[in-house]
Amino acid sequence: MSEQVTPAVPEQETAEPSTAKSAAAGVGKKILGYGIAAAVVFGGGLAYKYISGDITIAKAGDCVNDFANVDDAKVVDCASADAKNKVVGVIESVSEADFDAKQQTLCEAFPTWEQIVWVGKKGGSGDSWCLEPLKK
Repeated sequence: MSEQVTPAVPEQETAEPSTAKSAAAGVGKKILGYGIAAAVVFGGGLAYKYISGDITIAKAGDCVNDFANVDDAKVVDCASADAKNKVVGVIESVSEADFDAKQQTLCEAFPTWEQIVWVGKKGGSGDSWCLEPLKK
């Protein structure tokens, strides 16, 4: 007579996540959460600059309004009635002292410039925008 042999099936173990894996996943989620929060804050600040027309976003070819002081300077559409000047050049990392001493020579590389704007930290460095009157 022949015997039928049924293979033994090992009992399935219930897998419990290891403590190390759980801790690593928790840390990963926290890092991801902080990264997303930082991106939202940074992105919001950048978006505000673009929406508000902050002068610090201006690049060569952009237009700015007519302004009495640098706090009122805004990037505007070149076709708008507010557009009075065009950015012909940007000079980065200019100290306030150099700006004060060399205002008349900083924009020499841009022969059509007539006005210069400096934005930076008082006593520190900042950027300068060389502007020409907008020809409409």
